[in-house]
Amino acid sequence: MSRVTGEWLRKFRRERRVLARVRRAAWRLEQAERERDWSLAAARGEKVSVRKVAEVAGLSPTRVHQLTKNADLDALDAELGQLRVAGWPAPEDPDGSDDEELSGRASIAERLHDEVDWLRQCAEWLDHLETKPYPPAANLRPEADFPDTCTVPVHIARIAAILRRIAFDIDELARARRVDDLHAAQVGDDPRAERRRRLAEPDLNYAEFCDRTGTPWRSTQQGELAWTAYQAERRRRGETDEDPFRHGRP
Repeated sequence: MSRVTGEWLRKFRRERRVLARVRRAAWRLEQAERERDWSLAAARGEKVSVRKVAEVAGLSPTRVHQLTKNADLDALDAELGQLRVAGWPAPEDPDGSDDEELSGRASIAERLHDEVDWLRQCAEWLDHLETKPYPPAANLRPEADFPDTCTVPVHIARIAAILRRIAFDIDELARARRVDDLHAAQVGDDPRAERRRRLAEPDLNYAEFCDRTGTPWRSTQQGELAWTAYQAERRRRGETDEDPFRHGRP
């Protein structure tokens, strides 16, 4: 093979791969727009206001109305079924729970999808910190604990810690062949502890709690009060279900 022919063949193969990439991206865009139309129509079917739908979708209310006015939800459902067969991810179940990831996943792909959702959440928190004068908030307790909650502000330090946690988990997920092979990234048996792990929240330490809250503890009487306050905070965070009574200091 001559040098000219070899160079031409290399360019031809490269161009073919580039065009394949464009073709694949165009297909994904088409399917994403199809799922967007389905989700808009479904939201309107649930009587969600056009204003709220438009805000989340990044569209004008007029555009949302145009896309949903004559939408055939049954036809869109059928098209979406074809996408599922092709491997397109299923949409969220409105009757589901944000805590579904805390009960474990059957495959590595599902775990990776969870981490993608956490990355999106981190991006939303960063956008909030950039545009709002107050920090966003996160609940340390699972949704299933409602009405019990433990809301904490989300600052840059927490987002950075969560991103490091995601990086460590994804690194292990990338090397594992099965969910059963996971160690540090394995979903814990306790949904509350797993929720805190996902939020990069360590278990509450007694000495750190006293220092952070300025709670005196050195005398016997102060120690009793401090331990009770510490246990009450642990209960609020979902670390224990016990009443905040002193059973011996750590």
